[in-house]
Amino acid sequence: PLTLTGEERRPVPADLLTFSPQVRRKVGVDLSPLDLSEESLRLLKAFVWAGHEDRLARLDQAFAALRGDPPELVQGNYVELLPELLAGRDPEVVTVVFASATLAYLSDDDVSGVRSSLEASGRSGNLVFVSTGKGRTGERHWGLRIVYYPDAEREFAGEADFHGAWLDWWLSSRP
Repeated sequence: PLTLTGEERRPVPADLLTFSPQVRRKVGVDLSPLDLSEESLRLLKAFVWAGHEDRLARLDQAFAALRGDPPELVQGNYVELLPELLAGRDPEVVTVVFASATLAYLSDDDVSGVRSSLEASGRSGNLVFVSTGKGRTGERHWGLRIVYYPDAEREFAGEADFHGAWLDWWLSSRP
């Protein structure tokens, strides 16, 4: 129900797009999580700039997709909750932790706390941390970084427009 479109300046490899992971659990953590009500959708739409009908349409699609398969939502500080959420995970199953632009808003101590939690849980392997932040070639877009545990191998996956107008993929493929 959600289709992301945009210019692929350097495309995502076709073989990577054929990979279909089995998602066992989705958990979202936020200090004030929104539910999937019409009221929450209207609130989010109020933050979209005037004239950006494409973004409003994507928001509608995203809500429809989430309503069909909603994540578990946890209210709280993810820096504090991450160790608990990662505790007891099956090291035979790949766990992906995704942080979208949030690290930039944390204190140095909190960023260290996130990294420590990931490193501790990642020692058993099969943990991947995906985050967005400052791009490499400019400040008017996002960079996408991936860290693979247990070795904390880091990759810079690419850059994208803040609102999805374009993507410049840097990696070959790695399911």
